[in-house]
Amino acid sequence: MNVCARNTFVSLWLFFGAMSLSAQGASFYFPTINDAVPGTNRQLALKAVNLDSIVAMQMVIRWNPNVLEFITTNLYHPNFQNSLTGSNFNTARALDSGYVRLQWEGPTSLPPGISIPDSNSIFSIRFKIIGPDTSSSPVYITELLDFPPLNFEIVKVKPDTSNVGYGINDCPRTHGLVRVGFTVSANEAEALEIPFTLAPNPFLVSTQLNFELDETADTQLFITDAMGRIVFEKNFFSLSPGQHGMVIEKEILGAAGHYSLTLRAGRKIATKRFTLF
Repeated sequence: MNVCARNTFVSLWLFFGAMSLSAQGASFYFPTINDAVPGTNRQLALKAVNLDSIVAMQMVIRWNPNVLEFITTNLYHPNFQNSLTGSNFNTARALDSGYVRLQWEGPTSLPPGISIPDSNSIFSIRFKIIGPDTSSSPVYITELLDFPPLNFEIVKVKPDTSNVGYGINDCPRTHGLVRVGFTVSANEAEALEIPFTLAPNPFLVSTQLNFELDETADTQLFITDAMGRIVFEKNFFSLSPGQHGMVIEKEILGAAGHYSLTLRAGRKIATKRFTLF
């Protein structure tokens, strides 16, 4: 392939690849909370990336009711203009079975819909820690197939007023985790961001991950594909403060496509999307 033809091919690939990436559903993630103290209350914020032009959404949040006791939902993002409130959550089974149903429709189905900045919280769930020391509970972003069923769905509105819906396989999700431990903390930490870069992006052969820690922390790295499946996972134990890096080779990913990389360090979390040619 000559240089001109190759440049044209790459330009077209980037154009259509960008269109495909922008059409992907939003990514959602809960934080990891360590050292939760029995008897105290903790709050988990559901954050999102690429949540734009939304006119409707529904999902189920699950947890272990033997470890976490539901209290309430709160701290709704102001961009939802009071259309998202506690009344959008069905909490009938929150105490005995450990789940709530979220069903929300915007005040209008016309453009521009509702958008929030990347990595902002949509809402928070407050729990009481009732599990004993060393217990833990995941907090899942999922759907419910039991009667009555509730499917995961995010509906976006296009400029031409048509709607497009995204199901559970279109939206990468990083589930939360609450660990009950021995360390007592007076402060309720939220999911903070980890500064990191991933370049080049998109890439053909490899990309360089660089991130910075401000304190020693056990750090986890997850890469999920467009279906939300974990394709690579690595743990770094007791990483020291400062700059860290890792080369991500295409061999660990497999097929070309769109992926999401999530870093967790203690109570901090960050997610970035990338593309493999």
